[in-house]
Formats: sequence, C-alpha cells, structure tokens
Amino acid sequence: MPRRRNAPSNLLGSHQRCWLWGRNVVVETLTARKWKPLEILLSDALSAAQRSVIEQLASADRIPLQVETNDRLTQLCKSAEHQGHLARMPPFPYDDAEKLLENRPAAPLYLALDGIQDPFNFGSMLRSAEVLGVDAVFLGETRQVAVTSHVARSSAGAVNHVRIARVADLADWMMRVKSLGIRTVGATEKASDPPDAYDFRQPTMIVLGNEGTGLTPTVLAACDARVGIPQTGCVNSLNAAVAAGILFYEAHRQRHPHATRHPL
Repeated sequence: MPRRRNAPSNLLGSHQRCWLWGRNVVVETLTARKWKPLEILLSDALSAAQRSVIEQLASADRIPLQVETNDRLTQLCKSAEHQGHLARMPPFPYDDAEKLLENRPAAPLYLALDGIQDPFNFGSMLRSAEVLGVDAVFLGETRQVAVTSHVARSSAGAVNHVRIARVADLADWMMRVKSLGIRTVGATEKASDPPDAYDFRQPTMIVLGNEGTGLTPTVLAACDARVGIPQTGCVNSLNAAVAAGILFYEAHRQRHPHATRHPL
C-alpha cells in the first residue's frame, strides 16, 4: 500500500474544508477522473471487498491511500457521515468559459448564477442541471459560492459531469453570450410570463439570482426575456434550487417531448 505523502498546500479550503466524504461521492469523483484527489483515507472498519474498489481506482491514478480508524476520519472531516471514505481535494478545476463557447452545441442550454450563496442550493442546482441536460454553468465571481466539498456532496457527484466556469463580470459575460445568438432568460418573481411561454428550444441561457435579493439590476437588464413560476400558496417564493429544477424540467420537456419517463 502506498505511503501517505505530504499533501501540497494548494487545497480546496482549510484543512477541515478540503475533505470530500461519503462513499458515493468519493467513488464518483475517482471514476470520473476530472477532479483528482490528493489522497484517499479509508476506514479500517470497511471490509476488504469494500476497500478493494477504492484501492483499484486510486492506484490507477497513483493517488496515495491510507487506512485509518473511523474516529480519525471523523476528526478530520468533522462529520460522522463519512461512511469510511475521505478524499483530500485540491481546488476545483473550473472550465475555461471561452472554450466552452467555442465548443458549444448547436442549440445550447446554459445556466448563469448571479450570487447564489448557499452551497446546498448550488449543489442541488448542479444535480438537476446534470440530470436535465444543461450544457454548462457560468458563475459570476461576486457574492457567488465556489465549488466546495458541501457543494460536491449535495450535487451527488454532478460536479464531476457538469461543465462549470467562472467569469469576472456576469452582466458583461451575458453580452458576450448574446453576441453569439444565445438568448438570456432571467427568472424573477416580477415576471408576468410563466416558463412554458418561453421557447426553450432555441439557444438559451437561464439566469438565476441570489436566494434573498434575486437578480442584480445590471444582470436583470441584460436579460432578453423574463419568466416567473406561477404560485398559489401563502409562501411568497420558492427555494432557489427548486425553482431551478422547475425551469430545467420545462426546458427539457420542450426539447425532448418524447423522452422516456423514469420512475422517481
């Protein structure tokens, strides 16, 4: 078994926050080979068969692996929900925004996020985006949570499959996208048109704003169209991740009207 090496200082976050934990997300990250862990720690409570899967994946990419006690894993990630699997991660490898545009599909479906701050909302959005065919996600750098271990876990590993890029100024980036014939549609409770009134079959970038304040004025002004989700309840707004899922589903429904339905 490889000896543990001293991990470089270039980590996803502080010592506690650099850990990705949970069997499924660790296996998914190793299998995807997009975001290479610096080292893997497994619990000595796992069976030989359970460890074997991870050992093979880690060995294929020459990732150091160490077996520790359950208590030690809990101490490192500050959670007892690690299921015996920890991965120490470097910073997330974002895609290059311009290259994504250069290699865009004929009618892309993009997502732009304007100040999403809850990592669990962000992760849930990425999970829905991956399932429902969003081609890439663009993040403004202002007030926007980055891809963290919490984002990765709440995305159920979708961070390994969705193309994610950061841009310095989201409103400027929207103008760049629009110059290529891609329409921008902002989600706002102030809109009078429901999602099904918009033609998502055309090249489109959905724009979602901050959980509390919504889209910033400059971003909202850059939108070609605006849609709002009709509501009948007493609560005045939907959770941002839930709203995103509804919009992605409507886009998927229009683009793939004969798609096979899968059980929930």
